[in-house]
Amino acid sequence: MGRKTLILAWVTLFTLANIGPTEPKVCQSIDVRNNITHLQQLRNCTVIEGNLQILLMFGTKPEDFRGLSFPELTMITDYLLLFRVYGLESLQDLFPNLTVIRGTRLFFNYALVIFEMLHFKEIGLYNLVNITRGAVRIEKNPELCYLSTLDWSKILDSVEDNYIKSNKDDRECGDVCPGTLKGKSNCAQTVFNDQFNHRCWTSEHCQRGSVFLLELTGKTTL
Repeated sequence: MGRKTLILAWVTLFTLANIGPTEPKVCQSIDVRNNITHLQQLRNCTVIEGNLQILLMFGTKPEDFRGLSFPELTMITDYLLLFRVYGLESLQDLFPNLTVIRGTRLFFNYALVIFEMLHFKEIGLYNLVNITRGAVRIEKNPELCYLSTLDWSKILDSVEDNYIKSNKDDRECGDVCPGTLKGKSNCAQTVFNDQFNHRCWTSEHCQRGSVFLLELTGKTTL
């Protein structure tokens, strides 16, 4: 069984476990811009066969995104792009079950692009375990933290083409992984970019893989 087959099988099982045996809805590429109501195009999509672009919303505020969630979405076959969406602070609630970005077609060699998101504080894609092809570009997000706590080598085959620049200084973030304040984090520790850290997406969610292995083996490695 090849790697792609394994990923697809894993996503299917994950979907059934988290949202139940609902009828899958495959959507084509979706472009959400200018108006937040256009996000409703994502309703009930389990797979986007193409790309998802969310961009150019200048009048939106954080409260506009509260209560918005698309838990059915587990896979994007091409790329995910976020650009100048004001008020959006995290993807934690918006896409809580997004698991795979396949990168079949890329945006200038990138499968995940987060660019000039002025209010973005964390990525929050805590169920993302695989970007099959392509790199990551995360740039000019002045409030974005929880970057130093991610080990991209556990999601991508290669990290050498990643471009992560001009975001909030790690020293100003004060990122705290789950359990740290109680003196013991359940998140895995790995070495990435010469830094040995606990790995997490947010203060509530470890980078996926650590909890599974802690439960199955008692080991704290991804």
